[in-house]
Amino acid sequence: MKNIFITGVDTDIGKTFVSIGICLLKENENKKVGYFKPFQSGAYEKEGKLIAPDPYELKKYSSIPSKYSYLFKGEVSPHLASILDNVEVDMNKVKYDLENFSKDKDFVVVEGAGGLYCPAIKGKLFSDIIKELNLETIIVTTPHLGRLNHTLMTLECAKINNIKIKGIIINKIPENMTLSEKNFIKELKLFSDVEILGAIPEIKVLNKENILKAFKTLNI
Repeated sequence: MKNIFITGVDTDIGKTFVSIGICLLKENENKKVGYFKPFQSGAYEKEGKLIAPDPYELKKYSSIPSKYSYLFKGEVSPHLASILDNVEVDMNKVKYDLENFSKDKDFVVVEGAGGLYCPAIKGKLFSDIIKELNLETIIVTTPHLGRLNHTLMTLECAKINNIKIKGIIINKIPENMTLSEKNFIKELKLFSDVEILGAIPEIKVLNKENILKAFKTLNI
């Protein structure tokens, strides 16, 4: 069994989409897969029930089991969301939940929020959470203008914090790329020796078949 942590160089970078893609890929390889979200912000009500957005998104494509430790309503960092909901977070619960959730699975995708320096709980950033969970990490980025800077800064942050990076996934590759976007991978390889695990194109029609097709060459 091997668990992996998914972080991003920014918010709205596609961490959940990449997490779903990896889950579907491993399920397609006949692995027992799970999706774990330690802290889920942005919960909303639907038919009288409080919905966790990211696990709900996964359920559109598969019955892969999912779990979260804490669910918050605010569409803000988990730390601020916990304050708004007046909830005291216990990391021991997160560790216990992940350990038990992982027992009968070959592979669990653990998704963070924001980036490595996004506030997770009181006094801790997501970089601290990754270290406490002792997980190898994948960084999600995009080739868009300014993201090379964000990506290299995230790699430096991981290095400073002794976080083991498995590699980088470049998400949202547009069909018609600008010169800057075309040059992104070349420059990333020039300034970093971290493995690029895959480049995921933008998908016009989201369904299981198209997601699997986009992730089929992913090296993970």
